[in-house]
Formats: sequence, structure tokens, C-alpha cells
Amino acid sequence: MLQNPKVWRIWELQALSLVLSLVSLQAQYASTTTAPPLLPFQYSTELDLFNQGTAVKYFEDKFYGGQQTVLSDEQLQEVDILREQAFREPVLALAAAQVLYMFGWFRKTGEILRGNVIAAAQLFETSITVSGCGSGNPQEDWTNNACDIRFMHSALLYHWLGETDSNALQGSAYVEKAYEMLHALRQHPRYASTKHAWNTPLQINFNAVIFPGKPSHPIWDTQKVAMGRFLEENHHVFKEELLAILNSPGDIYGQLMRADPSREHLANPGGWDTVRIVRYHHWYELFCQVAPRTCQLMGSRQEIANCSFMNVNYVRLNPGANLKPHFGNGPRLSAHLSVIAPEPLRAGMSVGTEKVLWVEGKAIIFDDTYPHCVSHWGKQPRYVMLVWFCHPCDQSNDHGQQCPTDN
Repeated sequence: MLQNPKVWRIWELQALSLVLSLVSLQAQYASTTTAPPLLPFQYSTELDLFNQGTAVKYFEDKFYGGQQTVLSDEQLQEVDILREQAFREPVLALAAAQVLYMFGWFRKTGEILRGNVIAAAQLFETSITVSGCGSGNPQEDWTNNACDIRFMHSALLYHWLGETDSNALQGSAYVEKAYEMLHALRQHPRYASTKHAWNTPLQINFNAVIFPGKPSHPIWDTQKVAMGRFLEENHHVFKEELLAILNSPGDIYGQLMRADPSREHLANPGGWDTVRIVRYHHWYELFCQVAPRTCQLMGSRQEIANCSFMNVNYVRLNPGANLKPHFGNGPRLSAHLSVIAPEPLRAGMSVGTEKVLWVEGKAIIFDDTYPHCVSHWGKQPRYVMLVWFCHPCDQSNDHGQQCPTDN
């Protein structure tokens, strides 16, 4: 039997009204819940080390692509997208942590992006779980999975956040997290020979692991290291040739720097200008033409000439410069010779638990595989010769040094 046409029409109108209501609700929902922005590079859903390499390469090209080593505000928005995606997908945690630490620390104004530093510490910690870096991991897997980097950087950043937080309660919480990372790190057999000496996150260093049982100091006694004595004895030569470069018309230092750019992600924008002398046995011939005695003297040192991991630069530290806390790579030691320092006691660095000031004519021998950072609070530029040379206890290179027996 046919239904009443009027009733049918009422039902039809009610159904149409319901459909239109649902469409309206869907449109409203879509307008308030958009999909997260896509990352600007392809990534793996399983391999976090692959993601780290891909992400670092993508942002590295942008960071070093311009005249100034800093990401633009627009590029930092891409970093924000990566950071937020990493909190949703932990397989991106290591990638985001490295990018935030390396390229997202400073804004182009020099402002420290503290929120990025906090996120980097958290994401380094998250990446530990993703990688399965546990105390039972075989040493080969531990190394291959970059487990030391994950723990060390998390501890480093949490400790820095704790030391610099204006809120004492929050600062204490960050320091506690740093000690948690240190405690977990010391549980792995790789650190059996060092764990009793590492009582704070600032005592973590690579050389102590590479040379177990050998002397380990953040700052070494300059007069007990041949490189330290050599640098101080020849300070007058280095200064004379550097002054000739600086006093020549045409900004020779700037020309040398621009002809062979050496850029770092460690300093605030404009804080740290480098001119290479020699890097991994590649001498900067143009520099050696204007500073021949400097090159001859540096080339005469066995602990440089016969060292596979070597480097000599001039660094101009500009007023207001800050280098964020970082680790160097072992095996090596480092030296800083203050060649021109017009304002005594206006620049220095922290290495591990120790602090030291740069004084003209004085060399600082230090183990840069400890956490270290640099500050310049003066008003005039300073010029420092930075040297990487063979660790005295390194037996793989004929560097002519003796490994000390006292610790």
C-alpha cells in the first residue's frame, strides 16, 4: 500500500535537513582541525639515524647557504614544524634534537631561543628510548647507534638549562634531569673506567674513554705541555705577522676569511670569525704568503705535522660573542694562544668544571672533549690562535710527546 505523499515529503525534507547539518558540522570541524604541515624532506618511519642525517643535511644547506650563518625567521618556522612532528613521532626525535641544537639555538638578532634548547634536551632524551640504548647493549651497537651522543647531549643541555634558569625551582629540576642522564650513561660497561671520576655532567668527556687510566684534565698545565711552551715562546712572531695583516689597507683578514670561508654553528651571529692556517694537512697557501714565519713555525711541530686530527686557525672573537656549550671530538688536545687581547680579563671560557681567562701572550692547553663554552664581554675584538694537536697519550701517531704518568 502506498504511503501518504504528504508524510513522505515531510520525511524527505527532514532527511535533507539532517544531511545539510552533517555537512555543515564536517566543514566546521575541517576548519578547526587541519592536518599538520608536511616536513620539507622525506623521512623513515623506522630509522632515526637516517632521519638525523637527512634533517641535518637539509638545514645545514640553508644555514651555510647565505652570507651569515643563521637561519632566517621563515626557516626557523620549518624547524618548528620538525620539532612538533618529532614530539608526535619519536623516530624523528634525534633528527629534531640535532637540528634544534645545531641550527636553532640563535635567532639572527643573537637572541637565544631557549624554547628550542629545552626541546632539544627533551628530544635527545626521547631518542634514547627510540634507539634502544640500554646498559645491556653490546659496545659495538652502542657506538653504531650514537648512544653516547644521545646521553651526553641530553645531560649537557639539561645542565646548561639548570645553570641559566632564573627560576630556582625549575633550574633545580633541569639539573636533576642532567644527573639522571649521567647516572644512566655510567651504567654501560663502556664507561667502567671513567664512571667513578664522572661525578657531574661537566666531567663527561671523550678522551677519558679513548685513553682509559691515563691523565684526564679539563685544563692542562701549559708549562708541562711542549705545545704550550712553544706557543708562548713564539707569541711575538705570531703577533707581528698578524698585526701586519690587520694594519694593511683593504681588510686583508676579511679577504682571507671570505676567500676560504670556515663557518661554525657554535657562536651567535657575527661573534666568531675564522681564518684557516692549516686544516687536516691542507695549508692555506694565501695565508702563508702573508704570514710565512707563522706557517713555518706551525709546520715544524711534530704534534701537528704528524697528527691525523689536526687544525690551526686564527679566530677573531668579536664583542658580545658567545659560544654555546659543546663537546669536541677525540683523540686530541686543544690550545688557545691569545695573540692580541687589548682588554685583559674580558674574555674566557669554561671547560668542564674549570674556568679560565684569555690573557695576551698566554696559552691555554685544554681538553675540548669536555663540555666547554666561550664568552667575550669586552668592547674590542680579540685574536686567538686555535690549535688542535695530538693527545700526548695517543700511540697511533708519531707526535714526539710523552704521555704523562700523573693524573
